Amino acid sequence: MKYSINRTDASEVRKFAGEYGLDMLSATILSRRGMADKESMKFLLESDLVYQYSPFLFDDMDSAVERISDAIEEGERIYIFGDRDTDGITGTSILAKGLEGLGCRDLVTRLPMNDEPYGLTSDIVSEVIDSGATLLLTVDNGISAIEEVKVLRDEGIDTIILDHHIAGEIFPPALAIIDPKIPGSGYPFEGLAGCMVAFKLIYALRFSRTPLYQSECIFFHARPGKDTVKMSAVKMVNFILEDEVSEELSINMIPSHESRMVRFLDQGLPIIVMDKEQELSLLSKAFSDSIEIMLNDVRPDIEAVISSVRGKSLFTLSNISKAVRYSSLEDSELAALISLFRSAMIYKNKVLLDGMDELLALSAIGTVADLMPMRGENRLFVKLGLKILEKKTPDYLKIILSSFDLIGKKITSRDISYYVAPLINSSGRLGRPDVALSLFLAKDRNGIERLSKELISMNRERKSSTESTLSAVKDEAESSLSFFLGRFVLIENSVPRGLTGAIASRILNEYGVPTLVLASTEDGRISASMRTRKNFNARSFLDRFSSLFQDFGGHSCAAGFSMAAENLERFKADLNEAVFSLSDDDEEDEILVDAELPESYMSSEIWRLRELFEPYGQENEALRFHVRRAKVEEVSPNRNGGSYLRCTIRYNNEIWPAVFWDYDKGSGEVKSGSMIEFIFSPEVNTYRGISRLQLNILSLEVIE
Repeated sequence: MKYSINRTDASEVRKFAGEYGLDMLSATILSRRGMADKESMKFLLESDLVYQYSPFLFDDMDSAVERISDAIEEGERIYIFGDRDTDGITGTSILAKGLEGLGCRDLVTRLPMNDEPYGLTSDIVSEVIDSGATLLLTVDNGISAIEEVKVLRDEGIDTIILDHHIAGEIFPPALAIIDPKIPGSGYPFEGLAGCMVAFKLIYALRFSRTPLYQSECIFFHARPGKDTVKMSAVKMVNFILEDEVSEELSINMIPSHESRMVRFLDQGLPIIVMDKEQELSLLSKAFSDSIEIMLNDVRPDIEAVISSVRGKSLFTLSNISKAVRYSSLEDSELAALISLFRSAMIYKNKVLLDGMDELLALSAIGTVADLMPMRGENRLFVKLGLKILEKKTPDYLKIILSSFDLIGKKITSRDISYYVAPLINSSGRLGRPDVALSLFLAKDRNGIERLSKELISMNRERKSSTESTLSAVKDEAESSLSFFLGRFVLIENSVPRGLTGAIASRILNEYGVPTLVLASTEDGRISASMRTRKNFNARSFLDRFSSLFQDFGGHSCAAGFSMAAENLERFKADLNEAVFSLSDDDEEDEILVDAELPESYMSSEIWRLRELFEPYGQENEALRFHVRRAKVEEVSPNRNGGSYLRCTIRYNNEIWPAVFWDYDKGSGEVKSGSMIEFIFSPEVNTYRGISRLQLNILSLEVIE
């Protein structure tokens, strides 16, 4: 059993636990996972859209908003081009729904159909030109379409690229490029999926319909010190901090014209405060001469929206405000003022939130499906989206969720990964992503029912095709595994383009080694998908061959590329060399454990802790605990003759049901009475409406 535990600084963990009111086990795990900082804690603990980053942190967002707003106002035709996977389909849906909600009445949506290649091609460019559109929005693609965007520009068609893939050294000549992975994009989180970039654009467009858009203001606060007055102020635009100043002055010692603060305030901008008379009184004490300054007291505006503020001083509010603990400002009272005003204005301007629920639900599905890191801002959006799917399911998703018995249940990121995303992907894999897109855009009940049934039928067809294809490549997989000495599997025959990812995943699950599946397309290219375990980075591995690829992207456990057929033999030769040069360290399967779990810690509180870390996904895997010694009470017979193990385990004088899906007796045969060492994740098993706590065993050794 190979496992490791990240080290922590006990004093730092205690300090961190005190700051956020956490127990030591939670604080220790957060520290080990690199989440013991303000930003991580904000997105771990909060579930409100007011905590998102401003979309205007993207350098090109203003340009995109202005151009789209003009197009809507002038009745221009807007063309949306997305990708055929779940991220692209949900991203296209978000744009279409969002733009229609903002008054766009001339909209074209397009996804790659049948065996069309990924991305913005010359054929698609011709369609855009022929359509009469004057503005093209790409979503989940476009960052590498340099020549195609040039053609559109020369035809007088503006392009706005919404993507999340890594760019090359040269960018397309688009009017705006909104991609968090572009160096210098201005956005603080690069892990957004394409659908989330689309969501950000729609939110920015809605924000532009409020009085808050492009409004510059200064937030100011003064407080008494010991024979001094302490003053803090920040300048903000679109709720983005642009400048700040602080000053502490002895009472009545200098004239106002010598003050840095007065110079900062004297910019002709609205100065926002809470409790104006108190602020003016402190200002008059600070200077040896009189000072005249116009302050805007926003207490009435805040109290009209947030009733709990009434009667409380800014000092009191700063001590109870959750947002203050995440602020980088030293003046906690000023941080409280800014947070309260921002929240009040967001909830006051209904256009920012009304109708956004279904867009959040779609963005959560696309984010999980595209294996985006479940950290930072993604945690906020996925939490909100999953809650909407559970509590306020959009009509066009009800039949789909019902087909998996998910209606009325708590929906998790795993449910999206195992059930919903594959169903949506099936339409793209079979060359008909328009079916899923049409469903998400459908408004009448009959259309929703017809399209839902068609999509469910396509998913069954996809499963059947996957099984028959898997059977057809079985011998090739075993031969390849033998050729690569048990280290790798390469499949290059008989796999349809739309099934490369599914086949790679199935072979990976069966053999446990990195798997690459190639498919030939009708236009003479090679399309490929690679799947790997967590200890083997698929994208980094394929990056060494990127000079041979036409298009290339992916993540640590899932990557893919397209390539001209004439490069195939060169690629295979280079691949062979790379696989045989892998070191044992590249193949070692080591489990990173969150904590050693003494008996006294084993209780239902572990499952409460599990909920704190949800939603799970890439870079935020399920909690993993190591138990050094426990007794197997009873082993249950396998109902279907599978290779898994079901048993009960006694630990801390309680009996815990457990399942080990990868049980192969390689670490000893488990019997009733066996003493075992094991690693597990706490899970909740729900069957026929009844839920029970369960240990999901990840690794096990019989020690007696």
